[in-house]
Amino acid sequence: MNAQNPKYDLLEPPQRDGEIGRLGLYRVLALIGKGGMGQVFRAEDMRLKRIVALKLMKPKLASTPASRKRFIEEARSMAAVQHDNVATIYEVGVESGVPFMAMELLEGESLKDAFRSGRKFEIKEILRLGKEVASGLAAAHECGLIHRDVKPANIWIQKPSGRAKILDFGLAIAGNSFDPFVSRGTLVGSPGFLSPEQARNEALDDRTDLYSLGAVLFMMCSGGLPLTAGSISGQLIAIICYTPPSLTDLKPEIPVALSELIDQLLLKEPKDRPATASKVAQRLNGITEETGDQHAIKIVMDAGNTGTSESQLSSINHERDSNKTRSGIWIVLAVVFLVCVCGAIYGFTNFNRVENGSVADTQTPKSVPQKRITVASLRPLTLSKGGASSRKVLSGQAARYKLRIANESTSSADDPRVINSSAKVVVQLTTLLRKSDVARVERPTFPKKISPRQIPRRGSSQEFEVQFLTTDLVPGEYEVEFQLQTPDSDLIASITDKLLIQEDLSQTDLLGFEMLRTHRGSGADTYVQKNNKTDFGGNKLLQAARGPTPPTQHIYLRFDLSKLSEDTRQLDRAMTLFTVAQGGQQTPTSFTVYGIMNDLDADWQETGLGYLDWDTAPCRHGISGQKYLGRLSFDNTKDRLKNKPDAVRFSSRELDDFIRDANGKSVTLVFIPDSNANRPIRFKSKEGQPDESPAIAIRYLPANSEAGDRENTQKTKPVKKK
Repeated sequence: MNAQNPKYDLLEPPQRDGEIGRLGLYRVLALIGKGGMGQVFRAEDMRLKRIVALKLMKPKLASTPASRKRFIEEARSMAAVQHDNVATIYEVGVESGVPFMAMELLEGESLKDAFRSGRKFEIKEILRLGKEVASGLAAAHECGLIHRDVKPANIWIQKPSGRAKILDFGLAIAGNSFDPFVSRGTLVGSPGFLSPEQARNEALDDRTDLYSLGAVLFMMCSGGLPLTAGSISGQLIAIICYTPPSLTDLKPEIPVALSELIDQLLLKEPKDRPATASKVAQRLNGITEETGDQHAIKIVMDAGNTGTSESQLSSINHERDSNKTRSGIWIVLAVVFLVCVCGAIYGFTNFNRVENGSVADTQTPKSVPQKRITVASLRPLTLSKGGASSRKVLSGQAARYKLRIANESTSSADDPRVINSSAKVVVQLTTLLRKSDVARVERPTFPKKISPRQIPRRGSSQEFEVQFLTTDLVPGEYEVEFQLQTPDSDLIASITDKLLIQEDLSQTDLLGFEMLRTHRGSGADTYVQKNNKTDFGGNKLLQAARGPTPPTQHIYLRFDLSKLSEDTRQLDRAMTLFTVAQGGQQTPTSFTVYGIMNDLDADWQETGLGYLDWDTAPCRHGISGQKYLGRLSFDNTKDRLKNKPDAVRFSSRELDDFIRDANGKSVTLVFIPDSNANRPIRFKSKEGQPDESPAIAIRYLPANSEAGDRENTQKTKPVKKK
């Protein structure tokens, strides 16, 4: 294989001139970049006839569950943000086992490449790019995402527009400092642009991105990082301990307002930085307007001087000198008069406000810094539990809590609405999570900011909802603490609640599970049809229908547990798996699942003499005496699940107990359809495709787990099967 025609193992062979391969419905045209997670290709979407950037995960990484999750999470994070300053994701999927995402193809260069080429940025361009990055971050933060890796390499300058685009949300998290893809204590991000709280491995909120943005702006203004060291450890120490130099000293030509903003962005404590990325964008826009006005004034002055002869200038100066005293007197008189008029108007307006009982007289003039909101001024506010809350959720679902804030003030003198009426944010509602066996405290969502208008009136209460995703939280029991705080994070009141996050096995990776399919040992799979004695056990497909049209069909599966490598008493979780075949029902479908306890021989026949049919099936007249295991629901609309191995999954604690109590013998399960449809649902059987036949997946308890120890004290110590 020569260098001009390299082979790409990720791709199918090319089919037309001008392409280097295919990936599903994408014509891959050229390799345009490589990264830590994969390769990026220029490709054509044959459906929409548009050119895209196709990012494919490296096969070596794709074989690792954690890496696959990171890749998919990056794509989902970016796709969740729809903004002109964030790269757009068109599609996320898996093709031939390789995760991919198709995104807009950007022409131009990264800010990192611009620095490398020696490019210098004018103040106007720095302000514009900074505002655009801040706007993109604000959109991400509104979606509950923290980028965590804002740096020049992840900021793209698009051509020909020059617009900034934020790239690579691979380290993004959903309002939560816990990263499920790295071990505790592992540092993530780029050392030169890490915030102090990242360097300290503390909980994060959206203001960590603002520090990184400050470092990027500092570099655009000065050409270097705000803090540097000769090693990663030295860099972290510098970020945590040392104060960056001010651009006012390093680059006096930088506008003072911009230098002050960057200084604030680089402060050590998040609470001392600007409150939001939107505020940063507004301030940068304000600096842009001020700079533009100054520039315009300069142009006008220069234009006025242009073309003026030396004799004319001398004449003008002589006339100015002769009238200097007279003009000065008139200017002084005019200023005094203007001040008196403005003072009278201001006094009259405030007098009317006081007379009318308005609280506007407590507002602080813009030129005076807002006073600090104290705990004492918020004491009348109380926090209690509100309406229904979701205290038990599956991993990945949103937890929702209703909380009630009451205002128990007795007069305007102690009413937080009145005392703090000039503030934009009076209190914040912060959520903390503590897992029962972990000391670390998680913050699963940004603090909820509450303005004076949102505070309930005196003697009343207001209900607020707090919700957060549990995608990045380890399943288990948590204590949830809700704190009512001042904007400076001082505690006013708190309450606690419970949260149980249950593992969602329908979405989990099968790594660590042992697979037992119906083709192993004495396993069997078949279906029976009402009023039909046909032997269906040898069919390549399993069918199920509720009836009457098509006729009622039930699916029976037998698993030979003696073929498992471990004793089923060591079982942690179990689930059954199906692969949907083409041509069946294409609507939302549900089954009721039972474990067969009686009226069926353990060695029932799938085919041949004594095969299982409707007349010999135990559930022909009902399910009396069988063990209820739960319900299986899935959606095969538009055949979306066809030929996806093991895509249909069923799990329940009842199934776990049923398998565990079988003591390594065979078990039989029956799946009874609940959904009406004009055709049966179809699954692959062991006769059709053994490797995609129905399976039961088993995960065992760790050898040193407490649950395993308790099990062993009650029963004979299990012996591993040979």
